[in-house]
Amino acid sequence: MSDVPAMPGEAAFLTHNTLDVPLTQAVLDDKKMLQQQVEDQTQFIHLLLHQLATPLTSLHGSVYLLGEDSLSHDQRREFLDLVQQQVEHLQELLQSLVALQDLEAGMLEARPIAFCLSSLVEEVMGKFHSPELTYSGQPDLPDVWGDRWQVSQILVNLLSNAIKYSPTDAAIAIGATRQSENIVEVWVHDRGLGIPADAQGRLFERFYRVRHHDRANISGTGLGLSLCKLLVENQGGHIGFESVHGAGSRFYFTLLTAQHS
Repeated sequence: MSDVPAMPGEAAFLTHNTLDVPLTQAVLDDKKMLQQQVEDQTQFIHLLLHQLATPLTSLHGSVYLLGEDSLSHDQRREFLDLVQQQVEHLQELLQSLVALQDLEAGMLEARPIAFCLSSLVEEVMGKFHSPELTYSGQPDLPDVWGDRWQVSQILVNLLSNAIKYSPTDAAIAIGATRQSENIVEVWVHDRGLGIPADAQGRLFERFYRVRHHDRANISGTGLGLSLCKLLVENQGGHIGFESVHGAGSRFYFTLLTAQHS
């Protein structure tokens, strides 16, 4: 061991370095995280403004034209129908945003119970009044364990998408099978537009909508699938899909069986 004394200030320099290097890295990490949060928030606000702009512009024009005395009864009815559609679009956007915010903030807790999945599927299908929807549940399917209302919202969103992106009168199948002792898989299969391969990786992103000429006139908020993903994960499940552009899509998610609970 050398007895050479430290140079003046050397001990202080070593101590300063030892303490400040980790602290500096932590500050840099915090700064990077804050920058990412600001970028995410800016993007969210930009996308939200874009989503609000179209229905509000349409509403403004329709309400203005409704004030014209020269409109016929049929023309007035057409503009009123357009106003109703845009108001419903805004309501859907607001409800989805509130649900997403509550889920991400941990405020929308699942209240799981044991319930009959087949009964819930038939109940949700009844809301659409569509003869094209068919259900094929596995015989003797066990009760599942989850928040019944949240599962119904997942089904509503998946069925709405299947109908929206399918030709008129095209058949849409809903099914449920037992994957294992503890897991039930629920799926919605359509023969509609399908999803281009280059868009599939972003499908569950908030506000993301596929940009393709074959769906240019189809409206939507781009929130349905991101909401489905959060709701499924809130049940302790997994969501996924298989799709071929031009040949349809199959979306599926898993639920725990009641016996597992």
